[in-house]
Amino acid sequence: MDTKQLSSAQLMDRILESLNKKQPCSIISVGQTEAVVIGQDMFKRDPVLKNFQSHLRREAKIANKGIKNGFYHRGIRFPNPQAQKDALEAVKGADIIGYNTLETNAKTITERVFSLYNIQPNEIFEANIRRVFMKSQEEKFKQILKDRKVLLIGSLAPQAKSALEAKYSKDLGCTIVGTIPIYEYEDIPNVKEKLNDFTYDICFLSAGVNAVILASHIAQNYGKVAFDIGSGMETFSTDEVVSDSFINDIIGLDNLMKM
Repeated sequence: MDTKQLSSAQLMDRILESLNKKQPCSIISVGQTEAVVIGQDMFKRDPVLKNFQSHLRREAKIANKGIKNGFYHRGIRFPNPQAQKDALEAVKGADIIGYNTLETNAKTITERVFSLYNIQPNEIFEANIRRVFMKSQEEKFKQILKDRKVLLIGSLAPQAKSALEAKYSKDLGCTIVGTIPIYEYEDIPNVKEKLNDFTYDICFLSAGVNAVILASHIAQNYGKVAFDIGSGMETFSTDEVVSDSFINDIIGLDNLMKM
């Protein structure tokens, strides 16, 4: 099967197409954390993943601190076989998958996990464009919002709601119908129950591996567009791109804006 890598413009077009046709679409991201969750029992057995056991230990250490939001928020504890099962099922059911195609270690881990678990995405994208799509593709993003009902899920969802309403609601006629905060994997049943309280066209999520699980659930069970935007939720909240040394020194923000 041939896998197509989408640019940010093509990704926005796919979202618009799904919205206009009222078709479900789940867009998720399998970062290093998500790949580690899915492959957590293979790092001692697989000859490739053995070389990355330090990454598993580091992710587990960060995750088990229980940080509630921000860059080091993982929303999960290790080991977690049920989360592994849920995440694998969600990834296999997703329509479009983002991952880090530019950083060698994260790319190797994710692609190896894909291979081991027979994950064969039709369409992929560079996951870091989630930080900037609302700026790099501003006109298409406005088309996505125009006259739509929007639901936000994540620890920063209330802040993002206020910011989006202030910037877009009046001019674009979009309605942020609500927010559902989530902090931990154990919150997922409560979030799924609350989904029944809202009518929406598109849901933006930021909740690590929990967003992966929920995005696929929303598309499959509610027929909606669900976009796991990761750090993009913070961009929504502050109107500033979330940056770090990898973005600044390796990719370059200007290059990311052009992807």
